[in-house]
Amino acid sequence: MKRAIVHARILKETGQVTENGYIVFDESGILELGEGEYRGAAPDELIDGERKTLMPGLIDCHVHLGYGGMSPDTPEIEQGISIALQAKEFLKYGITTVRSMGTKDDGDIKMRNLIASGYLDGPRIIASGRGISITGGHGWPMNYECDTPDEAKKAARKAIHAGADILKMFATGGMATKGSIPNAPQLSEEQMRAVCQEAERTGLLTGAHCTGIEGAQRAIRAGVRSIEHIPMDEETAQMMKEHGCYYCPTIVTRYNIIHSTEPEYEHMRKKASPQDLEKKKRAIELCLKYQIPICASTDAVGSLKNNGLTKMGESLITELKIYHEYGLTNLQAIQSATSTAAEMLRLDQETGRLQEGLQADLILVDGKPDENLDALKNVSMTIRGGRILYKA
Repeated sequence: MKRAIVHARILKETGQVTENGYIVFDESGILELGEGEYRGAAPDELIDGERKTLMPGLIDCHVHLGYGGMSPDTPEIEQGISIALQAKEFLKYGITTVRSMGTKDDGDIKMRNLIASGYLDGPRIIASGRGISITGGHGWPMNYECDTPDEAKKAARKAIHAGADILKMFATGGMATKGSIPNAPQLSEEQMRAVCQEAERTGLLTGAHCTGIEGAQRAIRAGVRSIEHIPMDEETAQMMKEHGCYYCPTIVTRYNIIHSTEPEYEHMRKKASPQDLEKKKRAIELCLKYQIPICASTDAVGSLKNNGLTKMGESLITELKIYHEYGLTNLQAIQSATSTAAEMLRLDQETGRLQEGLQADLILVDGKPDENLDALKNVSMTIRGGRILYKA
């Protein structure tokens, strides 16, 4: 179906604003962008943008679908329903793409396939399925475990065989796994290099959970594309710049851990401190200094029984506001969730920008998010692949 949105305030990822513009699109992609009145052939549906801001759909580069409150023996059907409900929640907040960074029993891969086949509505899912860790390492109940480079290669091949888009590695311990020491290195550089070689051979993405400097530096030297979570120092920032790495901060989750009061998160609170946020701020400052690309990421989790420490969808807005507080402009924060995120995911020729020929992943926002990021709370329409999947 050919649609046109007219009388819209068009905000491109470059910051260029057209106060009165239009866009024409269908399920094949964006057909036309223009300024002023639309005078082309009548579309199948004409939508009045009412001077709302039209911009690219948002991307959350680090979520865990169907994860919160789940255990290894959670029934698969419960997890599947959880992920389907989460998919709807993302659309409410204008999120048209998510990168899932670890899910029990490859639930994200299965949901990706269902959405791509048109059985369910939801965002585009870039899925890791199970992660790769050392035996008993962070997240071990839901990972492929390995203790040598050859075992790491085999784990990578299992993930590839399962249909992963990205190979997720655990370079260090973490907060969520009981008994895990967050800063302690886990996977060796040789193990991660073996995984990265398999990813390169098959054209897949790579990402590494890193909450400590030594583990992060191992991952960078091994060739990992995106570094998750790390409280960065100067040396690590220089290494990331040299190796062309992307940074996924997930600050909102650390903030939520520190300020949580629920008993179930006590084991994480004991590992955290308010100084962690100062370290995150320093990491953002170093990214700006060394021009390391920042990709919006939340570490959001959730399930049927538990909405999770960091809520799906709405937490991305909080994350972007923190970036602004820590030194990014509003536009830079928006870019972290659109064009920069798409580039990291190798989707920049498909989404993340308003350009003829790209997919029509679009949102209408009541307000001007380039002037006030709170406007992103007011999504009135989400369009994914040329189809309207959410209306307020």
